[in-house]
Amino acid sequence: MKNYRLAIYCFLILTVLGCGSGKKATVERDNPYRRKAITEVSEQALRVDGMIIDAKTQLNNGNVAEAERLFEAVLTQDSANAAAHYELGRIHYQKMWFETAEQHARAAWESDKSNVWYGLLLSEIYKNTGDGKSLVAVWTELVNRYPEKIEYYYELSNAYAANGNIPEAVAALNRVEKMIGVTEDVSLQKQKLWTIAERPDKALKEIEKLADAMPHEKRYQAILSELYLKQGKRDKARQCYERIAAIDPDDEYVHISLASYYKESGDMNRAYEELKLGFRSPAIDNKSKLQILGSFYTTEEFYGKYHEQAFSLLDQLMAETDDTVTYAAFYGDVLMRQERYPEAARQFRTAIASDSSQYEVWEALLICENMLPDNDDRMMNLAIRASKLFPLHILPYYIQGQTLVNQKRYAEAITPLEQCVKIGFPNGYLAAGCYSLLGESYYRVGRYDEAWATFDRCLVETSNDITVMNNYAYYLSEQGMKLEEAERMSKTTIDAEPDNATYLDTYAWVLHKMGRNAEALTYMERAIKADKSNSETLRDHYETIKNALK
Repeated sequence: MKNYRLAIYCFLILTVLGCGSGKKATVERDNPYRRKAITEVSEQALRVDGMIIDAKTQLNNGNVAEAERLFEAVLTQDSANAAAHYELGRIHYQKMWFETAEQHARAAWESDKSNVWYGLLLSEIYKNTGDGKSLVAVWTELVNRYPEKIEYYYELSNAYAANGNIPEAVAALNRVEKMIGVTEDVSLQKQKLWTIAERPDKALKEIEKLADAMPHEKRYQAILSELYLKQGKRDKARQCYERIAAIDPDDEYVHISLASYYKESGDMNRAYEELKLGFRSPAIDNKSKLQILGSFYTTEEFYGKYHEQAFSLLDQLMAETDDTVTYAAFYGDVLMRQERYPEAARQFRTAIASDSSQYEVWEALLICENMLPDNDDRMMNLAIRASKLFPLHILPYYIQGQTLVNQKRYAEAITPLEQCVKIGFPNGYLAAGCYSLLGESYYRVGRYDEAWATFDRCLVETSNDITVMNNYAYYLSEQGMKLEEAERMSKTTIDAEPDNATYLDTYAWVLHKMGRNAEALTYMERAIKADKSNSETLRDHYETIKNALK
């Protein structure tokens, strides 16, 4: 039985290790199970190999715990067994037992540095534990052993970079460059490394070398020109643009680059002209053009000093784009800032039709609609929809109340305006206007005490609003209440606007209610003289005051 079992193990080992009958075992260098050259196989060696095969079988079947036990058993028979150390290193690494994983992986690697798998496992462990010095050592060894493996040089470079040694990281890439010549990937990586090391001079030289190696590749000239601009070398940047134009006179991006050049030079008018030329090219899609425009001007420039240029370019692009939905809200905001309210409202309606979840867009639309004439019904419908979608925002309720007051539907206006008061006024937003409309509504339906309290609250919010003072004073005089207060407020309005017929009429009427008809007539005559509308109310007041003096 013993000999029979031995024969089976011999067959399995020869199969796994690649040994032929009567021949020395030979295997590929990336096989983690190969043994060093075997000239003679002892019974103990066969037994160990059989245990490894059993352990690997358990591992392949998902029985990790049993596999781990068997690999540890192998080490009791052969403490230097590289394959067992390697597999235990893998198992412990997957369990994130990094300390023991490193011990086993290092034992495997020290036992057989010609096996790349051992080195790769050890490098992964060092990468995760942050042992930069050891990581560099492993990749240095791997590069030296397999100098034809270009990817190993990249890993060595990354290891040096992670360890803060930028010159050595670049040196590793220089070795790649000697093997395959100047390439974009290597040059750009070296530029990035030198930039991290705050060596812009060396970063620039890498791109100069790339551009010299491929003089007909205009993209490298563009990158180079940007670097020149950042370093203040404007003449060299201009030379790059000229080379691009020579390579491809119809290049769609050369004008965009020139626009950046002129902006950096402080010539915004030339920059604008170049940007216009670049935007004429059909080779650049409109989405890209809009992105370029958005990044070319700062927010302050876009909406401030250079808004005429920026808005002109935006109008041009939006007229040509098919994808109006994506940019509708943004374009609507620009149009609203230009007080182009009908156009802005159209853009906001387009945005809402696509996505009704953004309150800011609804608010902008309501503001625009509020600026348009003869659209009470449409604005009312929008405000009701918005208040249902966003019940904690006050503007939709305010618009409803304002519209109803304008339509003299005072009793209906009270509900949405009171809702504004319940919600509150963030930073005083709309507070004065809401209290003014609500006070007007209370007065018109005969709820006088509430009207006086609301007007008082309004004047707390805006103590210098002479329109509110005028209305409040007039309503008090009509009810014969608080006439001294009414006289004080009304006097304030005519001091502010001494030729305002309405304010003069109110003051005269308050004086009349106080029995001071001689004074009242003087102000009433001034009101009649200043009145351009031939108001019937003013004429009636004039006759009433004049008759009171008879």
